[in-house]
Amino acid sequence: MIAARDTLSLAPGVTVEHGRLTDAVRGDSWPLNASGAFVLARTGDPVGLIVQELADVFSLSDEAARADVLRFAWHLNVLALVNVESGASRSRRLADWVRLAARLAPAGAVPAAATRRRAIDTRTFRRAFGSCLAAISARVSVVAGVGTAVTAQLSLLAGASGLIVPLTLGLGTGVGLGFHEAAHAASLRGVPSALVTRGRRTYVLHAAVSPSRRSIVALAGPLAAAGLGMGLVVAGSIVVAPALAIAGCPLVAHALALTVVGGDGRVACGL
Repeated sequence: MIAARDTLSLAPGVTVEHGRLTDAVRGDSWPLNASGAFVLARTGDPVGLIVQELADVFSLSDEAARADVLRFAWHLNVLALVNVESGASRSRRLADWVRLAARLAPAGAVPAAATRRRAIDTRTFRRAFGSCLAAISARVSVVAGVGTAVTAQLSLLAGASGLIVPLTLGLGTGVGLGFHEAAHAASLRGVPSALVTRGRRTYVLHAAVSPSRRSIVALAGPLAAAGLGMGLVVAGSIVVAPALAIAGCPLVAHALALTVVGGDGRVACGL
């Protein structure tokens, strides 16, 4: 969903030079036609203004120019090549989303989520782990909050009281996500990478690596999260700290990603 007041920005690692769009993370580039170069030369300007300028320069109708710009911008966003910067407040964005969702409801569809790409510094193991955690911190907070709210609701339905269990499970769920992706990033030391989020999906985009290293990268995330979770469960059992053991349970569940049920497991198996 791209509004007229929104702006476009090239994703970290993406540049436009000599009529080509280059992605340093993927290690690839693509030629741009005149209108594509025109749009990307105006990143930072409101999309509505770009539409007007494109219509004037290329003698297009407003409808045709709007369709071209939105189609082009959305395609690049889906490929994590440009980020969409909202020009509205959160409340306004929520209201716009609700209105669009209501229009799409009869078709059984929901508004598509925008892709967001953030930089990861993989020069060293520590930088890769830390920069990935920083890039994913907002999502970790959201996941922890949602996990806490859902668990609290289930606890109330089950007749349980108290917030310790919902809080620890929610925190463990959020930490598990952050640790999982940070471990992927750490295993990519020296490889150009970026963190990408789109709707519920979160992943580390990286340059091509050998098949063996690709398997190592895939396994690093779930192994690290599950290992940390197992450590918390064991430590909680030893020191008789139920909250600590409960917090480790969502992290232990990342072990499922080591099987073909999860994408990491399928990658590691070469599927």
